[in-house]
Amino acid sequence: MKHLALCIALALSIVGHVPAATTSAVLEEKFDSELSKDWFWSLGTWTAKDGVLRGYESGPRRHGPVTMRKFPLRDGTVECEFRLEGKATFAGIIFNGAQERGHIVHLVMGKDKLRILAHPKKGETVELLGQPNALAVGDWHHVKMEFKGPQLIAIIDDKTFTASHACIAEEKLTFGLGGESGGPEGEKAGALEFRKLKIGDKP
Repeated sequence: MKHLALCIALALSIVGHVPAATTSAVLEEKFDSELSKDWFWSLGTWTAKDGVLRGYESGPRRHGPVTMRKFPLRDGTVECEFRLEGKATFAGIIFNGAQERGHIVHLVMGKDKLRILAHPKKGETVELLGQPNALAVGDWHHVKMEFKGPQLIAIIDDKTFTASHACIAEEKLTFGLGGESGGPEGEKAGALEFRKLKIGDKP
């Protein structure tokens, strides 16, 4: 997971600053065609087809798949379904500020444990929540995140998890989908899938 954060930091240096949103906005991804240019960086192999975004580790870098998109958000909701396949161990959703800020908050949805990580400043990580939580591999799971000032409420399937930190209230300029898909054997080892992604900048 440390490698995931480091590589997302590299992506932030590529995109630079993303202007803040001034009006209400909603993002709804259908994943039925090639990703738009707002998906600006990725590691691993990612395909969008038949309503599903699928990623798996590939290439010599030996890193779990991750792909990133621009979407300014402060308070609001993030909702999608995700699935772990094969030897995949976790799916994650990470939110970032500008290049000089770096990561802000990260939801890590493992097959055995759920974690919420805050990043009070660049290069610093604080675990706000680490709790056992079983996710069946091969099944679709629903996640809804609600940002309300310094509070993050994550509802996964029928379970609710809450964490608070001042940095969560900061404006989040980009987000990433990714995780650990099973290792360097690529798609043979496993994959991560996401669908029905919807983000709104109002709670």
